[in-house]
Amino acid sequence: MIPNPTSEASFAPTIVDLLRQRAAYRPHDRAFTFLVDGENEELNITYAELDRKARALGAWLMDQGMVGKRVLLLYPSGLDFIAAFMGCLYGGAIAVPAYPPRKNRSVERIEAIASDADASVALTTRDVIDRFDALRAAAPSLEHLVWKVDSELEPAWADRWERPDIDGDTLAFLQYTSGSTGTPKGVMLSHENLLHNSLRIMQAFEITRSQSGVFWLPSFHDMGLIGGILVPLYGGKFNVLMSPVAFLQKPLRWLQAISKYRATISGGPNFAYELCVRKTTPEQRAALDLSSWSLAFNGAEPVRAETIDAFCEAFAPSGFRRQAFYPCYGLAESTLMVTGGMKFEPPVIRCFDAASIETGTAAPRASGGRRLVGSGRELDGQDVLIVDPATCEALPPGRVGEIWVSGPSVAQGYWNRLDESQATFGAMLAQPEPVTSGQAVAKWRPNPGPYLRTGDLGFFDDGELFVTGRLKDLIIIRGRNHYPQDLERSVEEASPLVRAGSVAAFAVDVDDRERVCIVAEIERGRREGSEVAAAFEAIRSRLAREHEVAAEAIVLVRPNSVPKTSSGKIQRHACKRQFLDGTLEVVEQHVGWLAPVAPAPAAETPRLARQRPVGEAARAHRPDRELPQEIVETVFDHVRRIAKERAGNLSLDTNIVELGLDSLERMEIVASLEEAFGGRFPEQVLPMIETCREVTEAIIDHLPAEGRTKVQSARPAADIGADAWDIAQFPEVRALEQNFSMVRDAGLDNPYFSVHEGLTNDRTVIGGREMVSWATYNYLGMSGESAVAASAKAAIDRFGTSVSASRLVSGEKTIHQELEREIARFVGTEDAITFVGGHATNETVIGHMVGPGDLVLHDALAHNSLLQGAVLSGARRRPFPHNDADAAEKLLAQMRTQYRRVLVVIEGIYSMDGDFSELPKFIGLAKRHRALLMVDEAHSIGVMGPRGRGIGEHFGVDPASVDLWMGTLSKALGSCGGYIAGSKTLVRWLKYTVPGFVYSVGLPPAAAGAALGAMRLLEREPQRVEQLHANARLFLQLAREAGLDTGPSGGSAIVPVILGNSMNSLRLSRAMFARGINVQPILYPAVEERAARLRFFITSRHTPDQIRRTIAVMQEELVKIDPGYARRAG
Repeated sequence: MIPNPTSEASFAPTIVDLLRQRAAYRPHDRAFTFLVDGENEELNITYAELDRKARALGAWLMDQGMVGKRVLLLYPSGLDFIAAFMGCLYGGAIAVPAYPPRKNRSVERIEAIASDADASVALTTRDVIDRFDALRAAAPSLEHLVWKVDSELEPAWADRWERPDIDGDTLAFLQYTSGSTGTPKGVMLSHENLLHNSLRIMQAFEITRSQSGVFWLPSFHDMGLIGGILVPLYGGKFNVLMSPVAFLQKPLRWLQAISKYRATISGGPNFAYELCVRKTTPEQRAALDLSSWSLAFNGAEPVRAETIDAFCEAFAPSGFRRQAFYPCYGLAESTLMVTGGMKFEPPVIRCFDAASIETGTAAPRASGGRRLVGSGRELDGQDVLIVDPATCEALPPGRVGEIWVSGPSVAQGYWNRLDESQATFGAMLAQPEPVTSGQAVAKWRPNPGPYLRTGDLGFFDDGELFVTGRLKDLIIIRGRNHYPQDLERSVEEASPLVRAGSVAAFAVDVDDRERVCIVAEIERGRREGSEVAAAFEAIRSRLAREHEVAAEAIVLVRPNSVPKTSSGKIQRHACKRQFLDGTLEVVEQHVGWLAPVAPAPAAETPRLARQRPVGEAARAHRPDRELPQEIVETVFDHVRRIAKERAGNLSLDTNIVELGLDSLERMEIVASLEEAFGGRFPEQVLPMIETCREVTEAIIDHLPAEGRTKVQSARPAADIGADAWDIAQFPEVRALEQNFSMVRDAGLDNPYFSVHEGLTNDRTVIGGREMVSWATYNYLGMSGESAVAASAKAAIDRFGTSVSASRLVSGEKTIHQELEREIARFVGTEDAITFVGGHATNETVIGHMVGPGDLVLHDALAHNSLLQGAVLSGARRRPFPHNDADAAEKLLAQMRTQYRRVLVVIEGIYSMDGDFSELPKFIGLAKRHRALLMVDEAHSIGVMGPRGRGIGEHFGVDPASVDLWMGTLSKALGSCGGYIAGSKTLVRWLKYTVPGFVYSVGLPPAAAGAALGAMRLLEREPQRVEQLHANARLFLQLAREAGLDTGPSGGSAIVPVILGNSMNSLRLSRAMFARGINVQPILYPAVEERAARLRFFITSRHTPDQIRRTIAVMQEELVKIDPGYARRAG
């Protein structure tokens, strides 16, 4: 039903007259209800009460000479904002809504808006003024403002009010579009703009007085102010409001309010519907009655078909009907709404060929194409065209172009920006000609303009507008606009590592959500890992602080590699394409949706709580206050659950905002803490708590005391998210699947789990092809040697294929004793013990040697088995910089006396880089600080030293100076298993107590026999080691002569070729495979992106010809993949 055109509202020339008429005809009708807690606590205001408040403030403003001047409105959501906004209009002033400051976050934006608007008065609440008093030093430019709490005005001011001289052309307010910070743009909206758009929305929504709405959208945003306040005022319908914070904390509140108040109209951006699906349970949905909800508008960001489908499916049991969905399109420059659908009809979803859309023509497809949601038809009184943005010629239906709009709802321009206003609001068609409009009616347009250029791309299909993208680089995250140049400026200023004028900000679509990506060049020169890590943290922190944006992908690239035009302008679309293709010249990157999640172990929490990190993120706050450890730990746990890998080093003074969390993520933390402790933080407190310390103090100060005893209590199983019980939804699983998708999208085969059809040494057979193999650590060719095989077969003949028991019980065999004596003799220790696997050896032995109250000090590049052993032990774990004995000693000097036992763990040869430890230095520091020393010889036993006896022989040290010699039998010794060699006391203790030995079956006879045979053969043929050394030297020499980056490799059988780009490494591996050479790539996240590589394992069986050919092929293929290689190599 369309509103009666003879209603009192239809003749109101201004918003002021509209409210005056409402107050005159329906003074005691309730206009708005605000839910203070988002649920039950109501504040109400009638039309008469609102009119009186507006008259009081209007009279005061006119008394201050504010007619035609700008007034800042700095209010949280609530009825006070509505009264202040109407008071500005009653006073003939121009309202300038903005988000109130919280700490020092919003001050810069408020300063920019106040300066641009030349505001002289700021209206706000007492809480905000008190808050601003603490921020004055950060905002000196706001000191000149007259700060006024309008609710403290004497009511008698209302009786002094006189209607100002205003009409429909008078400016009502400036809408500063979200996202603009450095150069904000205020959209000038007149009373006529507001009244016209409100009427058209009422007609499109078919609003009657019997209907009501529920809104949580922010009042300072166009959709919240116009849709949630002015349209209901125009229609004379009752509206329920709640704050965005209440919704974000608990999305169910929105739906509960719709159900409780039997609302007919409500809506929000696409993300709001997605959030409701993710954050509600079937039981909660079953308790809702959404059958009254007849119009669910969806706008402010691209509308997704998948969101509509998911929401309809999830809430069908609640009575929600698919035909209630109402996709629409609009923008602040056209007041609010431009196009909308037909009420009571299902949303229009059609399939189009994705490739044709990219080329400018929307070709329909029956299925399998790009699903687009129609945004409806042009509203009455609006003229919507699709125009070629380059030629300014109108385009027919089916052609993709820029959306142009004209009509009474189009704003007056940008405040004090004539040139930009002319360019955006003064567009003219190239020539008037008959075209087919959005309503599919042929029209002659004798007046070719002016039109509003929206910057959005779309097309008409059968009268329906489909929005396909943006002509501009605008980034829309959770309904908020962000200008890339603002984000880029902040990134440039965040770190000295970032090169000025060489940053690109853009959004990519991942898992049906837009995510912010930053690509930044860094200054020349080799950078330490700590510098790069600091740059990541600074960028995240700056973007979160200044824009409330979480940069989910940050890519640091080489100098002069970000695409630019000849004039030096950043080519964001080209940069985005390279990011998606994996062709950026990456130095280092963090991609949040690919990164593995590794929360800090629980055993570390008490010490983390006492750390004081250095840098901007650490802020002291009441350090004298004693905080209960169980509450601190709970806060840490909830922050880690949301922040995941971004919360790797939490402390009490970690600023949660500066972890790079956006507002929604922060509200999720708040909501989860409220649920855990029972109770609700006062809304005015939320802007003031940012650090973990402040959150902990707020819990103590504002949440019920009894809730603190229940923080560990069980929660309903229904509240547990799918990512905790559905394996397919595990973040780690999704990250892996994403990696597979990237490989497939690049047109490459998976290089892993290739099937080898026989023995692998210097050669292998894959798919019937014989290939040169560089992917096996059969360093001495022992696997496949007849003597080794014979020893294994003899062991099987004598002892069978399994010992069938733990050795402690009945699995001890003479071959175990022979092998362990041979290992001890070979290494030079008193005794040895063998285990069924090398990885298991480190896990169980480290976990047995140390525990809570102890410390494991390890190399930063330690093998996973060592890290797992340390983590599972419960001991504190601290890494030291790779191969830096001096740094390790400094840590020992600082920390040794704090722990019972300290275990220092190093490796003989590091398997990723092929370099080795300075063993004598580590022996010395362990002795000086009374620490235990463990050396992992997985890749050095059989490889280092003249006779292959490992790194101890290489340096000529006394074997007894190392407490634990660990080694594996699966590499140079051609078998499988692991061992620990050391003193008799150590070995005896392990044999009777270490779980991985006592509760495990003994080493299989075949494996023991093979290892024993290999060690005896090596004793007879030490020349195998000499040949291995010669081959490794030749490979390394030729690789370096070819200009390949082999890192720190030297003196081992492992040589990396570092490309610093995962996709290029994968491509090179596949290209070499095609030419008969098998070498495996090592990709992110197994290594940092800047360290992506191919890794070559050299064996004694490789020939000089194989080595020379491999280097030559690698050079040829690398030039094809990376033309810059030839220049760098030369």
